[in-house]
Amino acid sequence: MKNKTKFIKFFFILFLIIIVIVISKDVIIDFLINVRNSFNRTIILEKRYILFLNGLKSTILISFLAIIFGTLLGFILFLLQKSKIKILSKFSYMIVRFLQGVPVTVLLLTFYFGIFGNINIAPIVVAIIVFSIYFSAYVSEIIKGAFLSINRTQIDSAYALGFTKLQTVRYIIIPQVLSYIIPVYKNESVSIIKSTSIAGYISVMELTKASDIIRNRTYEAFFPLIFTAFIYFIICYIFCKILDLVYKKINPKVVKNL
Repeated sequence: MKNKTKFIKFFFILFLIIIVIVISKDVIIDFLINVRNSFNRTIILEKRYILFLNGLKSTILISFLAIIFGTLLGFILFLLQKSKIKILSKFSYMIVRFLQGVPVTVLLLTFYFGIFGNINIAPIVVAIIVFSIYFSAYVSEIIKGAFLSINRTQIDSAYALGFTKLQTVRYIIIPQVLSYIIPVYKNESVSIIKSTSIAGYISVMELTKASDIIRNRTYEAFFPLIFTAFIYFIICYIFCKILDLVYKKINPKVVKNL
């Protein structure tokens, strides 16, 4: 009886959809034609897709290098905070707090027009430097939180069982640290990838800048922006899947639905 009711509902909804399509056929056809023409004008005509390809290269380059250098610099900041030399520890702490409290846009403009204003340096290099420095502050805090989450009792127990320092680090500390770091690191990495969209403020031809140029030439905003959003989504999705695979190898029992 339930299956019969579901079938009737499905058939009725399908019937209504067919009626709507038949009645508004001309409207739908005109809409699809307009969409096709808009796509051709904004993406295909005059090979405007090349602008997107150039923007994609810049976005990937800035994001990839900023994540790598930012991670390394963040680890250094973490080590400085753990240093027994108070001056270094305080300096690292203040740097991290400062970077967390300043908008990345302001930081980018300050470096480009202020610090590197009188130096002949490529805008994309400035963008890589700024995003690396900005990302490092969050990486430092992520690593710090990961190490604080480890119970000292586990380390003492490992030593009591005869583990060496190297074995303790390899089998006890690193798996737990990575288990904590990867989910948070993934979120921050995605944020920095999306933040590269402001690199156009300093004349870097990235994805958002490319879409803005096309929008100014064609006076159409829909497809350039939708296309840009879709590309950002693909980049972030692939990056997240890669980190999910790493996380799954570390925690095969915890992560079953990735």
